[in-house]
Amino acid sequence: MTSILQRLHDHTLADLGALAAPYDTGHLSRTAALAGRIAEESGLAAGTARCAAYLYHRFRLPGPGDDPAAPARATALDFLTRSGVPGELHRDLLTVVDPGSPAAEVPYGATVLDAERIDAMGAAGLQRALTGEGVPWHPDGPAGRHPRPAPPELYEALVRAERELLTEPARRLAADRMDLVHRLAADYRTEAELGRHPGEPDRAGTAAPGVHWDPESGFLQAVADDPGTGPLVRIGYRGTVWLTFDDGDRLLGIDLRDAPPALVALLPPAQQHRYFWHSTARGEGIAWWADHGAGHAWITTSPGLAHHRVVAVADIEVGTRADRPATLRLHVQNNH
Repeated sequence: MTSILQRLHDHTLADLGALAAPYDTGHLSRTAALAGRIAEESGLAAGTARCAAYLYHRFRLPGPGDDPAAPARATALDFLTRSGVPGELHRDLLTVVDPGSPAAEVPYGATVLDAERIDAMGAAGLQRALTGEGVPWHPDGPAGRHPRPAPPELYEALVRAERELLTEPARRLAADRMDLVHRLAADYRTEAELGRHPGEPDRAGTAAPGVHWDPESGFLQAVADDPGTGPLVRIGYRGTVWLTFDDGDRLLGIDLRDAPPALVALLPPAQQHRYFWHSTARGEGIAWWADHGAGHAWITTSPGLAHHRVVAVADIEVGTRADRPATLRLHVQNNH
């Protein structure tokens, strides 16, 4: 397989060079390696996934020298054949570039697309974006130029890319890489804030209606927009809470780790994102969610970008009425 991959690598670079198409040798190699790792952890063949990465890079965009009369499948098949890829792999690989089967909907296509996103989250991927290497950041940018994204724009794109990951192994890989991205973004916002004119108004908005957090005492109270009517049932326990704030100390999200099953069962299911779920919040009201598999519950209080987080043990009380949560009260222990 090693010699096959080397031929695919060489033929990909030769073809893209002949077509005057932009490419990045380092990105190509990293993406192929990542695709192999994601595939292996997904129960697929790592070697086939690496082959798929080269095929995807060669045919993801029509080159200016490609013959429009030649079917893409036939051209891709010729590419695989002259690279020595065994015939038994052709069927799975061709689905990656088949216009009738979007890459995200086929197993090896999903591994390659996730590998692309994961590479962008790494140190080399960040350098590639910030220096304008590889394909243009904006496809409609001036010819011959590679516009560089501003750090906030790049951060938003990476956060969006993590949401769009298709496989569980890729989500695990993204968790470690995005920790670095979040720290860099927080440092950037802190340092950029130092250059703000003293008379410029604070960007932070008001707290969400019904939510009150007292950092001095460590008490927090949240009342649902529609608390319902009827008897109030209280669920009390001591557990770990995450309070996430933006750079103006506005509360964005409340995480209740290992919430009681009785509470989780009441809440609508959602995929819990490790850091930025609150950036998907809309409006100024609060909303309750739960990851039923993990047993975690969380409340979005305001839209915004995370800047810092308080993690602490708290005495927690959730009041429920009928089929909905109504109130949340908690006291953070040893608050500083």
